[in-house]
Amino acid sequence: MKHFKKGAKIALLGENYFPPLNDSHTTLRRGEALHRVMGAILKQEPAVIYLCPTKGVNINILPLILLNRIPLRLVIPSKHFCSTLSADDKGILDLASAAADKIIILDDTKCDPLRWVEDWYQASKKVVDNSDLVIIAHNSGDVTEAFDELVYRFKDNPKPVLAVGFDVGE
Repeated sequence: MKHFKKGAKIALLGENYFPPLNDSHTTLRRGEALHRVMGAILKQEPAVIYLCPTKGVNINILPLILLNRIPLRLVIPSKHFCSTLSADDKGILDLASAAADKIIILDDTKCDPLRWVEDWYQASKKVVDNSDLVIIAHNSGDVTEAFDELVYRFKDNPKPVLAVGFDVGE
C-alpha cells in the first residue's frame, strides 16, 4: 500500500452497501471488510477524518474510528438527512456526534428524499475539499451504480486517492 503524507486530513467516501451482521459467512466478510478499511486508515496516521455519515461503510467504520481516537468531522448535507438510518445506526451516529470535534451541516432546510443523491454528493464534495487524501472504500466485486456515479463526479479532482476494496478475494 502506498504511503501518503502522514498526519493528513482524510476524506472517507464509502459506498452505501456493507456486509450485514447476521449469519457466520456474512459476519466473516463484515469483519474482513472492517479490517481492510480501518487498516488503510490507520496506515495513513490521519490527523483527522472527514465523512458524511451514510449507511454502509461510513456508519459502520465510525465505532472503530472512535475506538482509535482519531479526530472526526461529520459533514451532513441537511436536516434529517440521516433519518433513513436504522435505530442501531442512529445510536452509532449519536456516539460519533458526541465525539466529533466538528459537525458541519451544509443546509438548515429539511432533506428532500428526491434530492438525496445530490445532497450526498454535496456533503462528499465538502469532505473531499477539506482533505489532503481521499480514501474510497468500495465492494469492487459488486459495483453499486449510485456510488460509481458519485465517485465519477470527482474524476477531475487532483487530490490523491487510495481505493480500498473490501470484498472477499480482493
